[in-house]
Amino acid sequence: MKKMFYTIKETSDLVGENESTLRFWEGEFKEIRPRRSSGGKRLYSNADIELLKKIKYLLRERKISIEGAKEQLSGKSEELDLIGRLEEVKRVLE
Repeated sequence: MKKMFYTIKETSDLVGENESTLRFWEGEFKEIRPRRSSGGKRLYSNADIELLKKIKYLLRERKISIEGAKEQLSGKSEELDLIGRLEEVKRVLE
């Protein structure tokens, strides 16, 4: 069962990146805006996690620069939608 919000540690494990990388990406990509708990801790939604996975794909797999990834994300590319659907099929099959 999916949770509504995940801590940065949980998100780091789900995305497969360091917590410091997630904080860096948060500063670079305006689309990533996790909520904050009353204690100031980051709380990532499922949509945030999917976006982080897309960013990881663009930067790590496609080897696109941060600026290029920003352009891809702002264009709401059909390719990214397809990737998201394929990742969902993969999760269901696993």
